[in-house]
Amino acid sequence: MMLQEEVLAPALETLKTLIQDAVDSGEKVTASRIKEFVEQAQITQKDLEAYADFDHPIEDGYGRKMIYDGGKFEIMAMSWNPGDYSSIHNHGYTQWGVVQAFGNVHHFIYQNKNNQLRFAKKEILTSGAIVKVVNAMIHQMGNPSTDRYMTLHIYGSCEKAGDITADAKNYELEHDRVNHTTGGAFFNLPEDQIYDFEPGPIPTDDVFINYAKLMLDYYHRQEQTPKIIKLKENLMKKLYKRIGLS
Repeated sequence: MMLQEEVLAPALETLKTLIQDAVDSGEKVTASRIKEFVEQAQITQKDLEAYADFDHPIEDGYGRKMIYDGGKFEIMAMSWNPGDYSSIHNHGYTQWGVVQAFGNVHHFIYQNKNNQLRFAKKEILTSGAIVKVVNAMIHQMGNPSTDRYMTLHIYGSCEKAGDITADAKNYELEHDRVNHTTGGAFFNLPEDQIYDFEPGPIPTDDVFINYAKLMLDYYHRQEQTPKIIKLKENLMKKLYKRIGLS
């Protein structure tokens, strides 16, 4: 939980209060309702700057900071340097939530149908855009621009008090599996943040090629250790097979 003496920016305090009052009243909260609250609060990136984490490790892919943990909901700030991307993921126990962009955000939404992972939507969210999030949503976000920026994230559940985003799934297409984690939506999570695996859906060619491009860039930005080189080689073999060069 957030420490009592920590003071939120007025717009964030307004957002927190609106959500808390709705949850405490027993209202049937929805992603659409949270979107209304975010619009009413009129948050700007300046309100999030106290939670900026642009110096995050390259391995993490993006910065991730908790603003407020209300038990049944979490308010978080993410920081995105040029080239930062999340993994393909869902949001665990989240029943309702939203993401608000403060820059041009690459946003991919996926559909897992008949054990095939395909694109449902590819878009650029412009600054100020608000996207609704539910637990069934499989998506990926990233910064394709040359500017760094932040995003605001709210995740909640009327049935669970704490660990709202626990049991999230990250889709590791290069390993043909999905990991279950209580950690962030990062590529190559450490083993201590993964507690289970399951076979992954088969990606379409365009999904895998896009994924491989983002992963190769992610690997290329890191120190070229034997482990990273091996991961790149294995990914390239899989990509070559996909495009008929093996």
